[in-house]
This record gives sequence, structure tokens and C-alpha cells, in this order.
Amino acid sequence: MDNNSPEITDPAPQHKKGPLSKIPPLYFIFLSLALVFFLYQIVGGLISYFMLGENMEINSDNLNVTRIVLTFAQFMFILAPAIVLVMLQDNNIKETFRLKLPKINLMVYSIIGLIFVQPFLQVFLYFQNELIFSLPFGTEFLNQLKEMFDMLESTTVKLVTADSIPEFLLVILVIAITPAICEEFLFRGLVFKNFEKILPASKAIFFSGLLFALFHFHPFNLIPLIILGVYLTFIVYHSGSILTAVICHFLNNFISAMAVYIYGSETFSSLGTEKSFSTDEKLQFLLLGIISLAAFLFVCKMIKRNSTAFSKELFSKDIINE
Repeated sequence: MDNNSPEITDPAPQHKKGPLSKIPPLYFIFLSLALVFFLYQIVGGLISYFMLGENMEINSDNLNVTRIVLTFAQFMFILAPAIVLVMLQDNNIKETFRLKLPKINLMVYSIIGLIFVQPFLQVFLYFQNELIFSLPFGTEFLNQLKEMFDMLESTTVKLVTADSIPEFLLVILVIAITPAICEEFLFRGLVFKNFEKILPASKAIFFSGLLFALFHFHPFNLIPLIILGVYLTFIVYHSGSILTAVICHFLNNFISAMAVYIYGSETFSSLGTEKSFSTDEKLQFLLLGIISLAAFLFVCKMIKRNSTAFSKELFSKDIINE
């Protein structure tokens, strides 16, 4: 055989798409969320009905069972469908969920940003709800809405309240660890990746955060949830790793659970209208919120400045090996 003849090489293997790959990304997002909503709310609700009884009232006898059911439901009806749907669409788990280790500095900036934004969110909630409940119209509707969410909040307080360290560790599993994993894989994985296919990065980040907030269905917390959702998507995009959002989501929920454990359930109030402040206290509160927001925006600028989104060497190390 002629030594000068060109060498024949095998073509590079092509990535095989899943059977749902031809569904437009926007349709795929809403079909996926509709499926997750049905599984988690309807199927999960039926499981809770059979476990807790007709009244579905949480008490000391079934509290831990309720916590375990909620944990199971989130893994089975949020995380598992997200992974299966991605396999049926792009069949690329690693890329969609950004299973990479972030740079240390971006991880640190992400955590600092989460801590800095907390006072602003509390200040915003206080003044937002003070304004809403002082309106001269819609009082009856707002009070009915508040009563409904007060009931839901009382249920959450029961789930978060712990009387011992072992019980507190179970609370952390239910309230902090499980949502941080399941919700991040759904929204910062499946949802965000599909938005990226049809939108510029900034719009994909915003709409992913918006859907995250709407999915929680809490109108009084809508704006803070949007800010949190957009921030979590922002740090995933610029770090190239879902771990930044998982850890920050965990810390956000852990802080709330720890506050309840240390200071009591009265600290767990999302409406923020129970406390009254003097004019001077309100000004100090407002100043705290402004400082918090300024510090948060500065950290966001630092994250963007150190972004790996456009770098060829995106990550220092893979979570899972190639």
C-alpha cells in the first residue's frame, strides 16, 4: 500500500439527541413545568392525603412523616422528572445541569452576594406590605388573601420548628438541602438551558428567575423571589456551575431555619406587617436596605467581572469525569 496515501480516520461520534429534541424550547419549558406541577401538587397531594388523613392537619404525631413525604415528593416529582426530561430532550445531563466545579473566587462572591441582599429583601417586604395594606381599596380581598397565606405560613412554621438537634437536622434536610438540589436542577438546569437556546443571556436569566418566583405561588413574596431567582441564575451563568446556586439556595433556606431554631417561630414572617416602627426607625431601616442593595450590586459587578461565561477554560475541575 502506498505510504503517501492519506490516512483514513473514523469520524467523531455525534451526540444523539433524545426523542423530545424537536419540541421547541419554549414549549418544552412549559410542558415540563406543567408535568412537574401535576406530579408534585396533585400526585404529591394525594400521597399526603393518604398518609395524613382527610383533614391533612399536621400535628406532633405526623410531623416527621410529613417532612419525609415532602422530601420524597421533591426528589421524585421535581428532580427525577427534570433529569428524565433532559435525557429525553438533549440527552446531555452534564451540559444542561452544568455539572462543573466553579472557581473558588466566584463561589465566594456568590455567597457574599446572597448574604448582602438579605437585609434589602427584608426592608423591601416591610415597606411593600405596609403600602399594600394601607391602600384605601381592595382591603377585603387583601385580608382574605393574607389569611390564606397566613394559614400556609403556619404550616411551614410547623415544618421548620425543631425542639432538638436531631429534629433540626431533619428540618435542614427538608427545608434547605432538598429544595436546593431539586429546584436548582429544574430551574437553573432544564428551564435556563432551554431559555438560552432562544434568548440572549440577560433575558434567559430574567425569565428563568421569573418562572422560579411564579412557581412558588406567593404573591406577597413575588418581588423578593424574582430577585433571588434572577440572582441564582446569574451566578450559574457567570460561574458555569450549578453548584453556586445549589449552595446559595441552601444557605438562604438554612438561615431562615436557623433563625427559627434559635429565636423561635415568631421570626418566620414573610409579610412583615406585624411590627410597627417609629419614623426614625423606618429611616434607619430604609438606610440599611439601601446600603444592602448597594453592596449586593457591587458584588454582582465583581461576579460579572470575573465571569467564566466567555472563557475557553471554563472550569478548574469537573464534578463528574469525562
